[in-house]
Amino acid sequence: MTSKTFLALCFFLFTGWTDSGTETEYAEIHIFRPKQFQGGAVIFQAQANDKTFGHLSNGSKLIYRVFNEGAIELKLKASVFTSKKVSFGVLKGQKYYIKAGYGDGFGSKLSFVQLPESEGKQQFENPALFHRKKVKLIDENPEMSAVVNEDVFSIGLEKIEEIEGNKPSLGWISPAKANFKTDVNTFSLQLCLTSDAKKMSLKVDVNSTSYEELEDIITHDRKCSYTYISTLTLKPGANKIKVKLSDEFGMSFFTRTVYYEEPEELKYRGLALIIGNSNYLHTDNLSNPKNDAYDMRLAMRKLGFEVMKYDNLESDEMKRVIGNYLLKLDKYKTGVVFYAGHGVQHSGRNYLVPVDANLSNENDITSSCVDTGSILSKMELMDVETNIVILDACRSTPFEGLRVKESDSSAGLTGTDAPPGTIVAFATAPGRTASDGTGKNGLYTQEILNYIYKPDLKLEDLFKQVRVSVMKKSNNQQIPWETSSLVKDFYFYQQPN
Repeated sequence: MTSKTFLALCFFLFTGWTDSGTETEYAEIHIFRPKQFQGGAVIFQAQANDKTFGHLSNGSKLIYRVFNEGAIELKLKASVFTSKKVSFGVLKGQKYYIKAGYGDGFGSKLSFVQLPESEGKQQFENPALFHRKKVKLIDENPEMSAVVNEDVFSIGLEKIEEIEGNKPSLGWISPAKANFKTDVNTFSLQLCLTSDAKKMSLKVDVNSTSYEELEDIITHDRKCSYTYISTLTLKPGANKIKVKLSDEFGMSFFTRTVYYEEPEELKYRGLALIIGNSNYLHTDNLSNPKNDAYDMRLAMRKLGFEVMKYDNLESDEMKRVIGNYLLKLDKYKTGVVFYAGHGVQHSGRNYLVPVDANLSNENDITSSCVDTGSILSKMELMDVETNIVILDACRSTPFEGLRVKESDSSAGLTGTDAPPGTIVAFATAPGRTASDGTGKNGLYTQEILNYIYKPDLKLEDLFKQVRVSVMKKSNNQQIPWETSSLVKDFYFYQQPN
């Protein structure tokens, strides 16, 4: 037996009883996500039949129990655009291990791979790989099972492969179909081996090249005496799998084809970070930022941006999210940061206020809040052509009891220098506050959404038209303002020539 093969003895699986006489009613699928520094803020969804049955935060694990036998397809979803699937066969009484994570810390290389039992069990039980020891146990609904072809095992393997006499036979657990398509370049080959002899041999060829040979496999004259599992690396296109079984009664040959289609890499115009803070713990709530963030997310996606969107971030979460965004931004030509929520200025610098901030003095501002200047300075160091920072954060005074010099702090934001290639847009002029709005959105965000889809509107002209509209609707009480050092023309929506 080679290291790339897992060969498990499966006694009495199809009678539904173990050798000890205890009924085995389910298979256990152990899904785990070892902790990673990059991409850790994203919560994965584990899905069956496109329905979420569990969530995987960074450094967590779960066990999914299924009560039928056959082929199952599970999906790991990180965003609307980013997901991976894994297909394999399940037998009652068996344990399966699937590892989830990011290959590079970001959504472009999402990983969702089945591991051999020994390797998977070792990682699943290693406490150093996880943030918490607790394992969530989830039972599938047997009436809405994700397992298909469960009749394969109940009707008998002879109906899968028409084999004459007592030649050795097999049932295809995975691939479950004669022609199977996947967009993942690793594939778990799983075979259910049967022989009337005491011993049998197995030979697997992939694309006419010998992959593995096993001799003297001990059999027990039962259907699925052994389950053979091995992980194949697929080449693009057709991968023809040929299996040869031989014993004292003769030889049998079986073939199936797995088609690997390389996934098309999504081409985004840029990366957008959207944050909406509404539910504050120590000051007045704001009704519209969560709506502003939701609608800006839709707009950015329609306009071709990859979006990282968050609501109601506490201080540590907010700093971590922004750090992850800046790590990822270096791969893009355009960056957009949109923030809606409370904001304050202090000592000539602007700060975004997390929902758990309790500001009573100057130290609270600098320790709990996020300095926009630090974000801009890090953006300046990146090879990004255009950075757009939109701050709908000049709302009403958030902390009436804030004990600082009046000249040092106030609710409105102050002017700031934009690094080369950057424009910073404020909901209102320096030192002034903006309305949270009486409708679904804040007034400033509402007008941005009204103009952002207008074709061939240069970015500076977009903000100019937003300013005119906001001033008109607020009776000149709110005057949006920008500081810009853009070096290239930018259009959110430009019609093709």
